[in-house]
Amino acid sequence: MNYIDELRRAGCSVSKISEETGYDRKTVRKYLKDRSVPTYGPRTPRSRILDAYKEEIDKKLKAGVWNAVVIFHDLRKLGYSGGYTSIKDYVRPRRRESQQVAVRRFETEPGKQGQVDWGDLGDIEHPDGSRQSISVFVLTLGSSRSMFADLSLDQKLPALIRMHERAFAELGGVPEEILYDNMKTVVIRALTEGTDDRGEVRWNKTFLDFARYWGFQPRLCAPYRPQTKGKVESGVKYIRRNFLSGRQAQSLEDLANQLRGWLSDVANARVHGTTRRVVSEALAEEKPHLQPVGLRPPYPLYEEVTRKVSREAYVAFRANQYAAPWQYAGKPVVVRACDDVVRIAFEGKELARHLLCAGKHQVLKDEALHAGMPYAPSRRLGKAKITVVAGVAGAPQVEQRSLDVYDVYAQVGGCQVSETQESAA
Repeated sequence: MNYIDELRRAGCSVSKISEETGYDRKTVRKYLKDRSVPTYGPRTPRSRILDAYKEEIDKKLKAGVWNAVVIFHDLRKLGYSGGYTSIKDYVRPRRRESQQVAVRRFETEPGKQGQVDWGDLGDIEHPDGSRQSISVFVLTLGSSRSMFADLSLDQKLPALIRMHERAFAELGGVPEEILYDNMKTVVIRALTEGTDDRGEVRWNKTFLDFARYWGFQPRLCAPYRPQTKGKVESGVKYIRRNFLSGRQAQSLEDLANQLRGWLSDVANARVHGTTRRVVSEALAEEKPHLQPVGLRPPYPLYEEVTRKVSREAYVAFRANQYAAPWQYAGKPVVVRACDDVVRIAFEGKELARHLLCAGKHQVLKDEALHAGMPYAPSRRLGKAKITVVAGVAGAPQVEQRSLDVYDVYAQVGGCQVSETQESAA
């Protein structure tokens, strides 16, 4: 404020002082009058129309009504005369707070749990221009955070089972339980719908038999709660961001080999950000708690379906055609695929055996199965037509007349013509 005094002593007007200092002219006049520095305290808060209705709004929020438009219309019925924006501004921060839910980290004992998930890494382009998706299978042990990962061109049940067995061998054992999301190859329906009248989960029968074979208990994570399976989902994200970043490969096998090297040299050699332990060292401590794999052979994986033999004596299976004995055309047969062999049987009797075809839209022939098969008739049946024979009962009848009648008509006609010609002459 000393600057105001200096400007005043120099003969500056109030307007000039206001322009130089930036103070309002009223402030300058007030200072020159009593030489005291003005102070400004907080304004007395004005009562708002919404204040009288906040208690009612809080009741609705506790009851689960978070729609500001609905609250606005309800308050209008109670006499609220304010605007919608005030209600929206009051509800928004409280809605945001309600969505911040604390989640306790779920830690497991050694050998207790593993978590499984699939992830999409991109696709592979074949020489013919076709593309196939590349999936990554990840199994993470809950205690040590040791990770197994491998690549596949599909996520079907056979691939899922074989990936499990590779993981068991690589990690050195089988955990007591494995956690899954609601994938169709594991559970028939989603968990919210996947219970029968007794409240039991309806598992895929083949997968449940596989789990019993290896001695682990499958479990499902709760729908819409990814934090219950966060360890493995973080693993998939870690693979995308770390392994896949800037990666190049010549083939699927090349990429799979690079993935195995990365798991050994990077993923399982690092100090885990949560446990603060070297993953490989933690796995060494967890292995004694895992169920040993031993010399147990792979699970006898098979797929069994019922198909009808076509007129051409073929059976459709996995988008391919397999030859069957022609004598069974039109009959239902059982097709069973086990490992690399496809068997066709009728009432327990094996009719044919083929190697499983890896491609699609292929025809696997067997001349011995079609020997003696008759050819289809060469003459096709014509269209249905009708022939009407006169005189047959029910057919149209023509009136029968004597020839003398036609002679009479001819004579009458001739005379008339002759008279006309004579009169014209």
